[in-house]
Amino acid sequence: MHDFFDLTDNAQVQIPMYGRTHLITVIGMLLLLFIVLWRRNGVKKLLSNTRFINGFLIGYLVLEGFYWSLIWGYRIQPFYERFPLHLCGSLSIVMAALILARKHRLIRFFSCWSICAGFISFANPGFVFYDQWGWGFIHYLIRHYFLFLAPIMAQIAWGYRHTYREFFQSMITLTGYAFLIFLLDWATGANYMHLGQHNPLEIPFLPARLTVWPWTYPSFVAVGIVLFHLAYFGLKALERNTLKQESPGLVTGTP
Repeated sequence: MHDFFDLTDNAQVQIPMYGRTHLITVIGMLLLLFIVLWRRNGVKKLLSNTRFINGFLIGYLVLEGFYWSLIWGYRIQPFYERFPLHLCGSLSIVMAALILARKHRLIRFFSCWSICAGFISFANPGFVFYDQWGWGFIHYLIRHYFLFLAPIMAQIAWGYRHTYREFFQSMITLTGYAFLIFLLDWATGANYMHLGQHNPLEIPFLPARLTVWPWTYPSFVAVGIVLFHLAYFGLKALERNTLKQESPGLVTGTP
């Protein structure tokens, strides 16, 4: 049991890119997306159950708290890894808290952040440093499936209206935040958001020289712009579908 929760065994790659485990996780993500889109009415009904959604989100935040307690308990090195300034680590807490508090405007604002963070984490997974039979790997799946699917389910259930202006503001905000993290990494030697000088992450669809500092920031921003637009157009498609099924006066969420 102790080995199951041990997060320190990350010195070498355990799960190779495009191997069986990697492909299964990607297929799992796409299968869950298909189910969510196929069972839209069920998603609406599920998210209308306040008791269920609150219980689920509280349980999810407890799991996040347990994960970070293990990070501290095992004295994960380097030291900065103990703080949730990586995008996925931060968003996993922020998105759950916003949905729990029904902060619809902020949920909408961070939706593309969350979808893109969840997607890129499976397209180019960070769980290559985890034992696939340990808690670190299982938590990775739970966290990133949540990040990818939660905004999509919220869009289906609450019918948000999106504008390109707000979307652009959200994208620029993330670009600015990433630049601050880039400077923090440069000043401290950390590797938050994989933007640091000692970044081991390789991205198959980018030339190797573009994943080495200082090109990490501009190259990752370019990838982010593409992913953000894909997420935005996907949310707009769901919005149009909702408006076709319901009169504008019945679409809930934010004005």
